[in-house]
Amino acid sequence: MASAGGRVPVWLKAEDLQCSICLGLLRSPATLLCGHSFCGACIGRWEEAKAKCRGRGCPNCGRGLPKRLPERNVLLETLLQLYRRAAAAPTEGGLGEGHGLLAPDESEVPCAAAAKGGGVQDVVKIAEIPQQIEAAIEAATAWSRDSITMKDSVSQIKNSLREGFSVMRKYISHQEEAVLNFVDKEYTAAQQRMNLISEQLSARTHELLELQNNSEELMKTTSLDQEIHTGSLIEVDKAKHDVQKIYSMIQTVEEFKRQLGMSVLEKYPIQLLQEPSPGTNSVKEIHTNAAEGGTASSISSSKSQESLDQRSLQETSSCSSAVSPASDSPVPMIRSQYSQWASSVTFDLERLNHRLELSENKRKVIVSHSPLENDHSPKKFRKSQVLASQGFSEGCHYWEVNTRDCLGWAVGVARAEIDSSDKLGRNELSWCIEWSGNRLSAWHRNKETPISKEKPLLVGVFLDIPKKHLHFHSLTGKETNLHCFNINVANPVYPAFWIYGMDVGGSLTIRDVKRS
Repeated sequence: MASAGGRVPVWLKAEDLQCSICLGLLRSPATLLCGHSFCGACIGRWEEAKAKCRGRGCPNCGRGLPKRLPERNVLLETLLQLYRRAAAAPTEGGLGEGHGLLAPDESEVPCAAAAKGGGVQDVVKIAEIPQQIEAAIEAATAWSRDSITMKDSVSQIKNSLREGFSVMRKYISHQEEAVLNFVDKEYTAAQQRMNLISEQLSARTHELLELQNNSEELMKTTSLDQEIHTGSLIEVDKAKHDVQKIYSMIQTVEEFKRQLGMSVLEKYPIQLLQEPSPGTNSVKEIHTNAAEGGTASSISSSKSQESLDQRSLQETSSCSSAVSPASDSPVPMIRSQYSQWASSVTFDLERLNHRLELSENKRKVIVSHSPLENDHSPKKFRKSQVLASQGFSEGCHYWEVNTRDCLGWAVGVARAEIDSSDKLGRNELSWCIEWSGNRLSAWHRNKETPISKEKPLLVGVFLDIPKKHLHFHSLTGKETNLHCFNINVANPVYPAFWIYGMDVGGSLTIRDVKRS
């Protein structure tokens, strides 16, 4: 119906003037040859994107785009302006008399802003309200159905994950229980055997004492070469075998834990490398003697005895073998700028902890598979530490330590007066850098200075006594400064080392550095 002045009201909805690319109201509209209109900026970006993949076509119908994009559609832009005015200030007559607020300038509001509403309201004919209600209900139902479907899918995924992890937990729990039961069984058998031998030895001692007391009477009736029955034979070898089975099992578990720590656990912030508290015994300190004297001998780890327990420990060993071994790649050879001051450094056997052992040239310290009995010498460390034999009180000195073969270590210097129960860096008599808990730190007077989370495989130590400096360098890949202490050497200091005592087979090696 025509209105006064020849104007005709036109009912429009937002989607009638919508760009199908940005889903907002058209801005600077451009119409293609196929008749579809888009925002000028949107169709430009579309054309650039499609040109890269050798495909240029209308987003709606796929018809090819012209080499030159069309200019903006002035008529459509005018219609958009009228729509914006009507949407901002509508009157009873529809579009009204043309009085209203114009939309913001195109340069101020991007196309995507219209997709969020931008103050534009949808327009619906009264006659179409029932259809719109039905469409809205269908859309809401579809969204609800999709939401339920998604919830069910997520629930199924979570249940599947729970089942999978439950199976893994049951398997691990079963393996743990089997190994622990095996350990208990073997320990009980070994303990019973040892108790029996202890009783037999006590009885034999009693019999021998009686014979000794009656020796004068016996000598009157018998010769010295005559044999006397003193009871049943004591089967010490069987007890040794039982104890060795326990010891071999401990070695297998420790090796498994070591490789697990190197390949898996070091990715997590778990403090695996803590030294046992003073006064407590590591499992590696277990060393059993069946008895003392001529009828008993200490338990050794000979090759023949180690082979006795392979079938018993098959399950535990299989777990250990499943872990990939550490890389055997050699440490890169880098000549340090301080090699001109290289000094000969060797480990001191008199300051060596009983868990450790030395190579023949005393340049390699190893966490022993067969720790000795605890030596109560006041010089020997109670922790898995060792000093060098050489002390320095003047001049400049340099040495290098290969650290690649142990999980936790410390390298530094210490005064000879350091107490056997002290740990390096925890007092005023020692200075060191320490790799422990997946981080590298400097220690002195029990104060920790974090350095990095990268483990150096080769550490150079330069002691500059005239300048009162103690330098630490990483020689992994390239020479990198790690830390420097100010140190006043009034009395001789000795190269000092700590190695993680539970890392059976782990080692530190002092390299033979030639002076340049």
